[in-house]
Amino acid sequence: MRFYVPEWDDAVDAGYDFEHDELSTLHRQERDLDYIWDIFEKDETPIDGVLISREQVESTKRKSKRLAEHGVYDDPILSIPDWLPTISDCGAWGYKSFPFPPYGNAEMLDFYETLEVTVGVTIDHLVLGSGKEKGRLYLDERAFQNGFKKSDIPDEITDAVDLMIDEWPAEWPSYVAEYEPSICTGPATDVSALTPEDFEGSVEAVLQRFADDPRAVYRQDDKQFRYDLTLQNAREIRELYEQGDYPFRLMVAIQGWKPEKYVQATEAVLDLGYDYVGIGGVAGSPIHEVRKIVKDVGKAVKHYERTHETRVDTHVFGFAKSEAFETIGRSGMASFDSASMLRSAWTGGQNYRLDADERYDAIRVRYPSHGADIEDAVETALRGRETLEALRAYANGEPIAEALREWEQAADETLTAAEEYLREHRHDEQFDATRLRDVESRLREDFPAARKLRAYFSEDLRDQIVKYLRSDGPDDPLPFEDYASLLRTAEETFQRFPRLASVLEVDAQNPAGMDRFERIWFVLQDYASWIGDEDLLEAYQQTLANRPWERCDCPICEEHGIEVCLFRGNDRNRRRGFHNTDRFYDEFSKSLPKTLVVTKGTASLGGYETVEAYLKSEKPKFWDATHDLPVAELGVVDASGIHEWWEETPSSVSFAPGKMADTLEASLSRYDRLYVHDPDAFFEATERSLQEAVDEVQTHRHGEQLRESVLADLGESYSVGRDFLPHPPVLESDDGLDILVIDQCSGSKYVPDGATIFGVDELENRSREELLGSENVRGIEAKDLYTGRQQESVTDAVRRLKADGHNVERYFISAGFGLVEESEQLPPYEVTFSDMSVGEIRDRSERLNLKSDLSKVLAQADYDIVFFTMGKDYYTSIDIDTAIQQVPPDRIGVVFNRDLVDDQFENIVSVPARTEDAKRHGTIVIGLKGLYLENFAENLSEVDALDPETIRALCRHVDEEPIQAGIENF
Repeated sequence: MRFYVPEWDDAVDAGYDFEHDELSTLHRQERDLDYIWDIFEKDETPIDGVLISREQVESTKRKSKRLAEHGVYDDPILSIPDWLPTISDCGAWGYKSFPFPPYGNAEMLDFYETLEVTVGVTIDHLVLGSGKEKGRLYLDERAFQNGFKKSDIPDEITDAVDLMIDEWPAEWPSYVAEYEPSICTGPATDVSALTPEDFEGSVEAVLQRFADDPRAVYRQDDKQFRYDLTLQNAREIRELYEQGDYPFRLMVAIQGWKPEKYVQATEAVLDLGYDYVGIGGVAGSPIHEVRKIVKDVGKAVKHYERTHETRVDTHVFGFAKSEAFETIGRSGMASFDSASMLRSAWTGGQNYRLDADERYDAIRVRYPSHGADIEDAVETALRGRETLEALRAYANGEPIAEALREWEQAADETLTAAEEYLREHRHDEQFDATRLRDVESRLREDFPAARKLRAYFSEDLRDQIVKYLRSDGPDDPLPFEDYASLLRTAEETFQRFPRLASVLEVDAQNPAGMDRFERIWFVLQDYASWIGDEDLLEAYQQTLANRPWERCDCPICEEHGIEVCLFRGNDRNRRRGFHNTDRFYDEFSKSLPKTLVVTKGTASLGGYETVEAYLKSEKPKFWDATHDLPVAELGVVDASGIHEWWEETPSSVSFAPGKMADTLEASLSRYDRLYVHDPDAFFEATERSLQEAVDEVQTHRHGEQLRESVLADLGESYSVGRDFLPHPPVLESDDGLDILVIDQCSGSKYVPDGATIFGVDELENRSREELLGSENVRGIEAKDLYTGRQQESVTDAVRRLKADGHNVERYFISAGFGLVEESEQLPPYEVTFSDMSVGEIRDRSERLNLKSDLSKVLAQADYDIVFFTMGKDYYTSIDIDTAIQQVPPDRIGVVFNRDLVDDQFENIVSVPARTEDAKRHGTIVIGLKGLYLENFAENLSEVDALDPETIRALCRHVDEEPIQAGIENF
């Protein structure tokens, strides 16, 4: 797969001065801006392409004009390297509250051609659900004039319809008139104002009144309209595309509101001839919905590929959830995009990422609030600077107190130098400029301590000095007291600093004093409490203690160290976003290695219009075996490079060995795996280049062998053979099964007479061994300790399964002791997750290492079936949605009352265990899961093979029903 990052002006100042928090130049147009592709070397760049939305291109007139003139690759600022492909779309999220997309099909084709992007996307309209009975009403925001406000719309209207209010474009595309002939087209001055009278009467009367109103669009079924309009645009733009000679590939965007609608849309656009399908509208959706949609669309695409002997690429818009890599990989998605890893650097907590499970809070060292008075601004700046100096000393292994004293001296010298400089130079001609920015630039260039003045005493103070300099002149001088007053304010405030150095110096002389961590923690606690970030201290403690910036080898962390872990301004925060993207890309590459499958072209390559046509005709066995493989790229190679299956063939073909070797070495550096078909002399001549460029290289003479090798190397998520899509596994049950049961502890426990029962406080402060060694304590095996109805039934089921020749292992999730084997001895105790809030459950689970210990158990043996016989609180303690993904796709996991699971994973079955189910089985809910397991054990011998539905039927079997009938019913 390819990972695209959206382009949202995410650039940093290449010459940023971290020491003094200064931009390289105050003139943005003069700055050397670094995008993510500028910071990383080509082979290490953590993206595979860039997504450029029209909405972002037109965010400013300057940017729009510049890109129209230069294109995305030659633009002097954006300057995307030519080896990074680009996708451009219309930015449906930006106009989601419009009744229609604001663009026409022909103009979008022209737009893509002007930008010179690799791929252009059809116009879609985001399908938005609405729970309102009467549908959706769109209003032109320009009509809210003369004091009439949105809040003046009667509640009867807002309760009945979903209101979408936005400023409509001055001109709609021509097609809009076909749907709404009366819609307003023209400048804001042409829009008449809404009045209270427009909303008088019944809801029906108001909606009828707006039926032909140019300021409004009303639809009863807006969801279906958006869906249909998206498909209509796909038809129209396809016709225009085929009539023209456009240099970019056309991707079709589909929308929907449930998996079935996405599948219908997929089938419709494939029939139109599209070979690149983009799944839109899933950004921000719950992971279970994304899995289901992607899986079903993937199946529809694979069916089409196999029945039409072609290949179709698929893209997922706005997707970046590593926990769904397995689904999107097996479903054959070719690419996806997301900015969430980048944005996570400055939104919410845990904004510094090492991997999916290890994240930290960047430490917030805040700038003074905008508009603060000088005294407050200076104090905030000084406190922040004191904290920065201490953090840097801690990171560098230097004495913190010494660093603060050095800063004290530098700051004192800065104030003295500022007064001397201003007395001598305040009337210099260089400050006779109209713009404040020019005056400030000249001050920075001429006054050596100007950067320190801003860094130590605030931007506000230096800005005020700059304002004085612009107004001050020999002919009309300002009183020097104006400058002196500012500097006195800074000096008076600074007299309290460094506030903490003396404390740390005294402590350093105490042999039993604070260690290095305790000293920096003392400083940070003081700052966070003063600035109002006390609630972040626990997270900060983890960051400082674990020093994650030292464990990252990305060029950003290697160059800037702890600065990347500071939450402070764009040039730190965006660099941290680049770092987060890099770490995410590492996870992505490990889960879904970038794989290329190629065959050498022949002299006849140039005689075909497309690579696909060539492969079908000249390399049919290769094409038949590979065209549906879930790999990043597939195609042919000659001396000019790699030609993907969908491309036009090169105008000239060469196979000169030396040139091929050089080309391949340059082209293959970003792939993790390479599979070469029918190598012969081709491979021998270029073997060294291939081995140097790609970590793993395989060669195969036969297409089927290559296919099986690719699927086997992709991992256990893929079945070797022609159909690798997710399917329910089928297990032979007559040979003996390996079964794992993850049970839970119970409130009801066996406690010998007179035995001590321990509470949570004792469990927190003493080890299990210490408790077992206490007076009047007898260890009890876990399977005997828990005497709840469910646990007793599970015990009987385990005994029956073992007697029938199956290998069964059982563990308990214990709120007291974590994950324990059934034979482990425990002291009597009184703690359950059922008495805790969700937050308390998660906190205790983390202290008990429940998730990591369970992960090890699930990984250490090849279980055929895993039963999770637990209630919701215990599911929370192990994060069941993550745990079930550790059950391999060719094995079966069984959960209870997790209905969403059935739609996401073919190998996981959810068995309902609610009140109505308990009644059906003549029991109560608390014992139903145990009864289900007893049913499974008792009736397993009646079937020869197991799939998830069969297990559900066996669990829910009632004695009066034949086994096969039960299977059919469930």
